[in-house]
Amino acid sequence: MIRFAVLALCSAACGRAQGVADQDLPGLVVEARKAEALIDVDRAAKDPAELGRALARPYRVMLAALGPHRLVVNSATTVEEAGNPVSDLSDHAQIDSGDDGTYRAVYTNSADYGRETVFVDGKLFLRPRYQRWHARGPEAPDEPAALRDQYADAVAATWDLLAPAAELTDRGPFDVAGRPGRKISVAWSAEPNQPPAEPVTQRAWREHRSVDAVSGDVVLDKDKGVPLVVRLSGTIGFTRDGRRFAMKIAVDSLISGLGSPSVIATPADADVVATPERMREVDDRDYLLQGIAPPLRRNPDGTAIPPAPLAKPGKPANTRPRTDDPPPHKAKPEDGAKP
Repeated sequence: MIRFAVLALCSAACGRAQGVADQDLPGLVVEARKAEALIDVDRAAKDPAELGRALARPYRVMLAALGPHRLVVNSATTVEEAGNPVSDLSDHAQIDSGDDGTYRAVYTNSADYGRETVFVDGKLFLRPRYQRWHARGPEAPDEPAALRDQYADAVAATWDLLAPAAELTDRGPFDVAGRPGRKISVAWSAEPNQPPAEPVTQRAWREHRSVDAVSGDVVLDKDKGVPLVVRLSGTIGFTRDGRRFAMKIAVDSLISGLGSPSVIATPADADVVATPERMREVDDRDYLLQGIAPPLRRNPDGTAIPPAPLAKPGKPANTRPRTDDPPPHKAKPEDGAKP
């Protein structure tokens, strides 16, 4: 009896009997987000934590503050043991922004890998380096911006490694591409902070790293607090399998073409290949979790696609067959019968 009573209470709590939509229950189904405080540029010129907050914000914040422009981010990483190179990797990312949120982003590296993303006319075009394009609509309203943010991640990642031993000096006003900014010099601190705890096992080595060198400059926009120029380099010491390594890292981020949106062209049809439909597991999930969690499938305008009942076991009624479904089996004609 107790089990049935608990189930009845859960059904009442999770159902829609009260007439309250999921989106009107902040913090229950979807975590409620608080508005982020503005960057204090005066404080960021002296406090590494505030400067780190400015560098860690996603690229979309910078784009919203400055308008269309070109961003180029170059980074390099070299690992040495006893002064001998063990590995090295350099990479290049470029984002060209057009009107109405359109963009083209390219990433390449010295290992001959890369990727490219184009967002135009409400459609995403994606391809690995040297391959052809796959075209599809965004799977979520935020997907185009989230993909674009990833191309600028090297700045925040480099700062995150060097921050415990960063010491700042305010260099005063400094204009970049016609925008007033604040220049901040970054140097090595003789009294570094302890690196923070890492929740992910694969990053646990970072808790014991030493920051042996830091240098560079950052220019923040005077009014918006977004980074206009970032040049950082440093050396990280770490131990693995009883061996001591030194990792030299550097990043260089520059903007250009402020106020001049790029013309973003759609890839040629001949370079676009068919893209498989979304896996049916997503549709099954949306149908089974009605009233418990919001659906993943959404229209381009962000509105949810109402889950539909299954037309057949395992086949949602609101999706086309997947391109990798086997063709229907055809019985072999009997001898003398017409096929």
